[in-house]
Amino acid sequence: MSHLDVWLPAFNAEATLAAALRSIVRQTFRDWRLWLVDDGSTDRTAAIAGSFAARDPRIRMLRIRHGGIVAALRAAAAASDAPRFARMDADDMAHARRFEIQLASRADVVAARTRLLGAPGEGMRAYVRWQNSLLTHDDHIHNLFVESPLAHPTALMRRDTFERAGGYRAGGPEDYDLWMRLWESGARFEKIPRVLLGWRDSPGRLTRAHADYSEAAFRRVKLANLPRHPILARGPVTVWGAGPVGRGWIPVLRALGVEVEQVVDIDPRKIGRRVSGGVPVVAAEEVLARGRGPVLGAVGSRGARAIIRGRLLGAGFREGEDFLFLA
Repeated sequence: MSHLDVWLPAFNAEATLAAALRSIVRQTFRDWRLWLVDDGSTDRTAAIAGSFAARDPRIRMLRIRHGGIVAALRAAAAASDAPRFARMDADDMAHARRFEIQLASRADVVAARTRLLGAPGEGMRAYVRWQNSLLTHDDHIHNLFVESPLAHPTALMRRDTFERAGGYRAGGPEDYDLWMRLWESGARFEKIPRVLLGWRDSPGRLTRAHADYSEAAFRRVKLANLPRHPILARGPVTVWGAGPVGRGWIPVLRALGVEVEQVVDIDPRKIGRRVSGGVPVVAAEEVLARGRGPVLGAVGSRGARAIIRGRLLGAGFREGEDFLFLA
């Protein structure tokens, strides 16, 4: 048994796999074993993986019929027996000290900052800047209902914590679904404040091309888990945001059995109006004067979330207890 197993699914990855494997072989932490699962590739993926395995006995290769990333990860999990495991993708590149640095953490889920490879658009660059800004456990769980707060291939996890949460499930964004269940099981999150992974972005990337990673799929995961957030047990909610995002959440919350008391907007022309079937729009000052929640922030404008967070914290609200952001 190794101290750390690495789970690397690969499908038709001949263009990038060798660089990904070289970045693992050069790790300063040496007591690892890599489970490379060839997910029914039809290119040279198996040959490239086999050549590395022939030179380094720590690299083990599994071949399965093409079944997708969850099937490949489950195959790796079934073969693996280390107490901790790290995720890695076939088109990414790990910093040479990635495992050494992450293994020093005592958190259940240890992620890291990333830098983008390829030619990403501004939307992806903004997402990575946001993700890289989230470092502490609270940063991660307070932003779970906004977007996935960490990059899956940076994750290094405790095996017992992973199994207690139920492992990977198919039928949606498997990483985001797992983060939700880990949060509910009490797992602790941390992100190393260093760039330890080159994360490749491309038009054909699975998260862009597959329905399991669509906006609707992410929304389904949010809706499956939001009712269990303790903030919703505190009574009628205030939605901060009378724009499209905020108004869009009102019928969704009602369908979940949540009473929406009022909506906050900073535009004086909207104050006093009613939206979404009669919900009154009120000024921010009216809510801030209470000093307590529950408030659900739902805004789409870039930078608006930080401004709202600052105002709520300044008025004595506690994030995660008195207010929570949705997207």
